[in-house]
Amino acid sequence: MLAANGRGTLVVRSWHEADRELIVLEINDDGPGVPEDVLGKIFDPFFTTKEVGKGTGLGLTVAYAIVQEHAGRIRVESPTARGASFFVELPVTAGGVRDQAPSPAAINLDALAGTRVLVVEDEPALAAAVSDALADAGFVVDRAGDGEEALARVSERSYDLVVCDLKMPRLDGMSFYRAIAATELATRVIFVTGDVAGTDAERFLEESGCRWLAKPFRLGDLLRAARDVLV
Repeated sequence: MLAANGRGTLVVRSWHEADRELIVLEINDDGPGVPEDVLGKIFDPFFTTKEVGKGTGLGLTVAYAIVQEHAGRIRVESPTARGASFFVELPVTAGGVRDQAPSPAAINLDALAGTRVLVVEDEPALAAAVSDALADAGFVVDRAGDGEEALARVSERSYDLVVCDLKMPRLDGMSFYRAIAATELATRVIFVTGDVAGTDAERFLEESGCRWLAKPFRLGDLLRAARDVLV
């Protein structure tokens, strides 16, 4: 807004749509808006229109995942040169906006309480969301910001499971995996990543046989994957 107008007005409002059993939150700005060719990509992982070093391209991806985890929807509207409006729709009752997947509480993880997990993720918001979901499910969680820090962690203590991003600074997920490939821990790694089609990452995931989830993913899907890997 500042770049477009030298000033800005941000309007936040909410209302209850009784006929659809929704609570709607709208965040509206009077900035430059969102170009039409960007609208379809705006929630994609690592997609950003900001300059290099100014954004990770994960902010809206994290928002998308959080809203989905609450059985809701998020969408954007941007009339030409009239700013942008984001709408978050959340159901008032179970099943609301879409068919609700089983919540993490419905997944039987009792036998895994106390299991130690290492979350390797360089995006702080996503790392926090994943770590909190695992901790709420009874796991004991440690975090590492990249593969190099993760190697230091696994050399200091044993872990039952690793949830690891593929693309990270210093040492990426593939290099981290190769460093632990000869250990039993290598059979208990879940990777999370963006688009891998036709890339080295796709070939790596096929060869390693590791479980992986595409960003943005539902936290409930991560818990189910953790259960499947550990049981």
